[in-house]
Amino acid sequence: MDDTPEETPDEHWATGRARERPGERRRPGPPEVDDDESLARIAARRAVRRLKNDAETPEFGRMLLYQAASAAGDALIAIALAGTLFFSIPTAEARGRVALYLALTVAPFAIVAPFLARFLDRSRGRLRATMVLAALGRGILAWLLSTRIDSLFLFPIAFGILILSRAVLVVRGAALPQLIPEGRTLVGANASLSRIGAIAGMIVGLPGVALLTWPGVGSELLLTAGVYFVGAAAAVGLPKVRGRLDIGERMDARQRARTVSIRQGLVALSAIRFLVGFLVFHLAFSLRRESAGSVGLGLLVGAAASGGLLGALIAPRLTRMLKEEGILAFALMISGIAGIIVGLRFSTQSAAGLVLAFGITSGSAKVAFDSMVQRETPEGGRGWAFARFESGLQLVWVVGALIPVLVSIPSGPGVFAAGVFALLFALLYTVGRHRVRSKT
Repeated sequence: MDDTPEETPDEHWATGRARERPGERRRPGPPEVDDDESLARIAARRAVRRLKNDAETPEFGRMLLYQAASAAGDALIAIALAGTLFFSIPTAEARGRVALYLALTVAPFAIVAPFLARFLDRSRGRLRATMVLAALGRGILAWLLSTRIDSLFLFPIAFGILILSRAVLVVRGAALPQLIPEGRTLVGANASLSRIGAIAGMIVGLPGVALLTWPGVGSELLLTAGVYFVGAAAAVGLPKVRGRLDIGERMDARQRARTVSIRQGLVALSAIRFLVGFLVFHLAFSLRRESAGSVGLGLLVGAAASGGLLGALIAPRLTRMLKEEGILAFALMISGIAGIIVGLRFSTQSAAGLVLAFGITSGSAKVAFDSMVQRETPEGGRGWAFARFESGLQLVWVVGALIPVLVSIPSGPGVFAAGVFALLFALLYTVGRHRVRSKT
């Protein structure tokens, strides 16, 4: 009697071996794939395995899931608002609505940022509570917005979602050093979060546009609410961290967040964020003029998500050759070259290429800057630092976005000017870093 255990069908699939009958000789050659479903299962297993390897620890895995849900929900909100505020109404009215929306994003965030700074740094346990409340709050607001998209409640609800999304950026930056797996660099950990966020944005992009087309924006926003609630469940499972920091520790930590390298890095990243805000709305109005509609919107959303993913993939590899400061200079330089090239030969396809390039550079630059702040700022000042920096970055993004909203600019020349601006700041940042190094 043969005691050799019989393989189950799942074991056959996992090993890629075909079952051999007694006395039958296996033919040489690679194993055959039975159908498309097997290919899909193989891809799914590899993706899950990659995510598990990326997570390394259960705590960081929950942080990745939270980031994925947050990024996916924000992408769906952006799609819903673009379809409602922008492409469905005349150009003149669209400019007025968008300008009002941008104005609503500035002043209140300046009020919330100091509150977050004081709230987060006093107690270590408040980071997790803020993440849970931010996800729950966005889910509830997205659900409310699904039935009030055509009412006067649109702007305050959208504003509330935006504020909570910015709060998540602050908390994520402050909490990450506590959750980073042992042996993982800050750049690598930040890149993992950016990578999972970009993947999530890409996954929900096409379904979001499809739901926006049919059955409508209400269904798309209900999906958004469900995605945010998934993030809230992930945040609940994060470890509890207890303890308070005294005022002396917090003041010393804040002082160390004001180093010359951080201030210069903030200026460089602000230039990129300014250009991103400008190009988002400059290209959006260009698409309107060319009647690209939802197809053009989907193309740009997909290019932006792909660029963010590539930026997250590239950033850790760039650290083998460059420090975080070098990544910022490199990002500005590549942004400038891409802007000049596309500006000279502008089209819908080249605009998607430009968005892809800026997604790569802005993603890499954000990873590098966040790592700089986490590296040089002690725990008691990270909440304050990220709250202050994110509010400033939001402000420059809005200033950049307001320019094409208030002034109609030809497509090609506007992109060309953005490229020249990026190269100018790349030069200024490089010269400034050289002067600092020469004095030390």
